[in-house]
Amino acid sequence: MKLDEIKTPEDILSFMKANIKYGWLDINNEEHIGNMKGFRSLYRTSTIEETLTHGIGTCIEQVNLMHTLLDNLKIPNKMFCTRIYEGEDFNDLDADEHMHCFVLYYLNGKVYQIEHPNWERIGIYEYNKEEEAIDKINQYYIEMSGGYARPVTEFFEVIPNLSFKQFNNYIN
Repeated sequence: MKLDEIKTPEDILSFMKANIKYGWLDINNEEHIGNMKGFRSLYRTSTIEETLTHGIGTCIEQVNLMHTLLDNLKIPNKMFCTRIYEGEDFNDLDADEHMHCFVLYYLNGKVYQIEHPNWERIGIYEYNKEEEAIDKINQYYIEMSGGYARPVTEFFEVIPNLSFKQFNNYIN
């Protein structure tokens, strides 16, 4: 599927499945697929063009791309991030990342999540209300992280070339 063939949210998911893998570009423009080694020290946010060109993105880039594609279809949507809170002074570069970004869209009086970055939950999920969607999605990640509380924050853009720490501070 090509970008100009996208007409529905289902098409967006099909496009993502066919064209985007979970991975990331580092500060040296090197691709990382299938591993997170050095993520906290080497990661930088990518542009939509880089995501499309390289065919990779973390949840951050993938959500940004799906948000843009939904905007192109004139479907209202919002981007969110759930994470274990890390303050500005958190500097453990070897710690695991405990963050997941997701997008919700609003159509026909319902709320939907398109999930692609989490390969265990790829699909489109329907909810009655935004609060229900956020609570259920966040609860899934709370359980995955061993019960740790996870604030959820709406965000409005992904600024290119932010480090993981800078993006985390932006979300905070």
